[in-house]
Amino acid sequence: MLKVNTQRCSNISEELEELFKALGNINRLLLVYRLASGEMEKVSVTDMARIMGLTQPAASQHLKILKTAKILHAQKQGNYIYYTFNESALVEHKEKIDFLFGCLLLKCERIEPRHREEYKR
Repeated sequence: MLKVNTQRCSNISEELEELFKALGNINRLLLVYRLASGEMEKVSVTDMARIMGLTQPAASQHLKILKTAKILHAQKQGNYIYYTFNESALVEHKEKIDFLFGCLLLKCERIEPRHREEYKR
């Protein structure tokens, strides 16, 4: 039987909830993909509004959510604030996701082989 520290799981779950909520919006997810593609190195509120066809207040709110979830980091340059990936936080997010899916896959391995095909569908 898999034994996990329930307090640790509770903490990880709360952090993952915030992360998944931040990535659960199509505009934010598309922006993350755009930044990850190398198409752009950084993004400002004005850039996001133009690219995504949003108002500046809406773009600002989306970027704030990504920053709060520690996906993006903000840096002021002149009159603009530019957002880039928060690499150290992304590494931590990945470790938490890996832990979650590791637990899930351990459970899947315990399913009898004859039933695995049912769960793949």
